[in-house]
Amino acid sequence: MEEISNLRKLQLEELKILKMFKKICEENDLRYYLLGGTLLGAVRHDGFIPWDDDVDVCMPREDYEKFQKIADKQLEKPYYLRSLENNNDYRYCFARIATENMKIKNSSANIPRIEDVWIDIIPLDGMPAGKAKNFFHKAHMYFWRSMNQIGQYDEIVDQKRKRGKIEALLVKIAGWKIWRNMADYRKCTRKIQKVLKKYKYDDCDTIINYMAAYGFDETFQKNWFGKGREYSFEDDSFVGPDDSDKVLRQIYGSDYMQLPPEDQRNKHNAEIIKI
Repeated sequence: MEEISNLRKLQLEELKILKMFKKICEENDLRYYLLGGTLLGAVRHDGFIPWDDDVDVCMPREDYEKFQKIADKQLEKPYYLRSLENNNDYRYCFARIATENMKIKNSSANIPRIEDVWIDIIPLDGMPAGKAKNFFHKAHMYFWRSMNQIGQYDEIVDQKRKRGKIEALLVKIAGWKIWRNMADYRKCTRKIQKVLKKYKYDDCDTIINYMAAYGFDETFQKNWFGKGREYSFEDDSFVGPDDSDKVLRQIYGSDYMQLPPEDQRNKHNAEIIKI
């Protein structure tokens, strides 16, 4: 019998968490969608992208906030919710469900992190319709996200991700230690939360998954998501956008069904250290 790889063990542990997340959402009539590499995996592979090591789901902000209150009470060890709302030192602007069953070492940033395995749950927010409002709202979002990342550059900024020349230069400049004292990540994470909540999901035609990996590239028409539809994923099915093609083209480009070069197939640099 073929031995299961450590990556596959990690994926199967994440799948357990994803099923638990789905169960809570269904029992409480909460909207959610597969997104990012998880949606791409569902469409292209009927499950995990073979080399992927994380799970991304998103929820309209209203449902996201309801979910946190419910999950914080319902989850039992070894599972637990991590978020700004229940942990003052938490570093991210989105929630995670984690498990104590498995730990990984993430070496993508300058300071390696040892963490319990998790899935990301990211809020979807509205974007204003007018050009001027849209411009200033985006500027506000970008400023606080940048300050947040500067304040914890060594801890969370992925140093191994491939970027364009301009973005790579900006990331390098952001890494100068002179900026560190200017940005308190606790303050910045809360500031960006406040900015993102300004426009409600249900009141807008355009929405954004801003705190995910691709920032403004994850700006979508809300009707692409709609009520959602089921996608096969591993041995189960989960809700994704009504129009996955438009969503995936927006994030990854028109050739998203093509496999990337092998040197770009493990961007998260996760290593299992405890099973």
